[in-house]
Amino acid sequence: MAEEFKVYNKYKHIAEGEIIKKILHYCYKSNYVISFSNYDNLQQILDDANIIKYYGNEPSVRRCIRLLNKDSKIKDKIEVIMSEKCRARLDRIEQIKEDNKVKFKVTREPITVVFE
Repeated sequence: MAEEFKVYNKYKHIAEGEIIKKILHYCYKSNYVISFSNYDNLQQILDDANIIKYYGNEPSVRRCIRLLNKDSKIKDKIEVIMSEKCRARLDRIEQIKEDNKVKFKVTREPITVVFE
């Protein structure tokens, strides 16, 4: 059975913006330590992350979830839900970055450097 998710284009509620700020504070300022953050336990963080994951078209939400997934205490990684148009745009940007990287190869025999 296919599970359908609704993707929100903008977080229009102040509450979602405050959730993002709280999670970013937990990741950056508190350095993934719950006692230094505004949260009491890990379940509260996961509940807030599950609320904002549907706003994946927003860059701040993607950054927030990416940082939260780096936490070693979180076993099940959170998947950001975004529209196909946004995902295609991000894939296209990633492909352009990959194509523009300078590639070179060094061989040790007679030392030659080849730029491709």
